Amino acid sequence: MTSQKFLFRGMMGLICVEIGLALAYLTLVVKQGGATPLLDFNGLRSLPSLLQAAHLFALGGLSLLLLFLRRRMTHPISWFLPSALVLLCFYGGLDEVTKLHLHLKQFDWHLIYLGILIGIPLIGWRDFIVLWRYHRSTVQWVLAGLGIFLLGGFGTEIMKGAIASEVSTYSSSARLLFLTEHLRITVEEFAELCGETLILYAFARFAHQTAITQSRVST
Repeated sequence: MTSQKFLFRGMMGLICVEIGLALAYLTLVVKQGGATPLLDFNGLRSLPSLLQAAHLFALGGLSLLLLFLRRRMTHPISWFLPSALVLLCFYGGLDEVTKLHLHLKQFDWHLIYLGILIGIPLIGWRDFIVLWRYHRSTVQWVLAGLGIFLLGGFGTEIMKGAIASEVSTYSSSARLLFLTEHLRITVEEFAELCGETLILYAFARFAHQTAITQSRVST
């Protein structure tokens, strides 16, 4: 099996695990009115939360590797892009483990994350041009993952109030409101996990290609 096939199968395996966790969470919510702490999609240090933190720490580690390899790339990128991604991913992983943003209620953490995600490509636009020109498939995978992450993750969180209001308009059932909210949580957290998995696959494939290129040049 080639390394590319191994990475792709690894990505599909992770997505299957995430689907399984989402279905288990919803099943427990419907049958028992709540999930066990280990499977709670909205819980602290549950399996979904730890998996998401692992994604982010892995992305940070791969970004750090690319930071060291960047000067020997065929088409080098600047230090800014991998450095910014290292800080963002490691902080995101730490935040996922500790839920630090919940203790910073005076700040709108949605806007902070969105500002960073928008600011990185704006400042590092030259790097994105290089990557789009010579590593287009990697950028496409990252954009697909980022789109799923933002639309499913941030989108459902921002629309939380509107969704509850819309459901209340058609039904006063407390159970329906309860199930709708947990369905929203499932979509939000699964979208974040799935989006990060696609981005992780793109980073792993790009880092592997870069490392292979370096080894060939060295020999």
